Amino acid sequence: MGRSIQTILLLSALAVTIRLSWRMGQQYARSTRVQEQLEQSYSQLRELSAALQTIREEERKHIARELHDDLGQLLATLRGDLALLQRQGNNSAAARKLQRGMDELLMSAITSLRRIAGNLRPRALDEGGLYFALESLRHEFEQRNGIACTLDANEEELTLDDDYSTAIFRIAQEALTNITRHAEARKVALSLYRQDGALHITIHDDGRGIAEQDMDKASSFGLIGMRERVWALHGDIAIINDGGTRIMIRLPLPPSATA
Repeated sequence: MGRSIQTILLLSALAVTIRLSWRMGQQYARSTRVQEQLEQSYSQLRELSAALQTIREEERKHIARELHDDLGQLLATLRGDLALLQRQGNNSAAARKLQRGMDELLMSAITSLRRIAGNLRPRALDEGGLYFALESLRHEFEQRNGIACTLDANEEELTLDDDYSTAIFRIAQEALTNITRHAEARKVALSLYRQDGALHITIHDDGRGIAEQDMDKASSFGLIGMRERVWALHGDIAIINDGGTRIMIRLPLPPSATA
């Protein structure tokens, strides 16, 4: 009789264990499917973000070219015509004063146009390549903010296709913008070099450093933008506080660039 009860209890326990295992298996399968769906959605969002970045850069390039080639040429022609009119010397003092004012306005318009077009798409990137564009960015940063900035890079190592060149330039541009707004830095160092089929980028400032809680804020659009550009190129990015802020990026280079 006792053995029968023990057998029944063992069978009951076994049945409960099998049922629990079956339920856990179902929950695990559901959890795995949910995880796979989340990963697929995340991958699709990254692909969409990369596509949007590409479209945005193409639009910027198109608008900048239109501004420079059409409106820029028109303003330059008007200024040339005004210079011819001034050289005729048959105008009254009031007319000459008006012409000088027009010349100043035209020059101001040309300067503003170049600045706007440069913000949309730096001509240095198309005319001189990535190294020249970064050097121009570094120089402009120093002149505008009074913060010492160095660039350590080899021009030959920065001969890359347009997608990579544009992404790297935008990353550096965004990093320098963040330093201007938040870092209170006195010195900035940019370093780019190739190693093991990848481009390594370091951007370091001696400012007050970035707080850990600020690194993942939804409002930190600059950091989000940098991360999205790095991930779109299948790279890695790390941001650390070491007394200042150090951004370290590794971008795998395309075969055409590593050959």
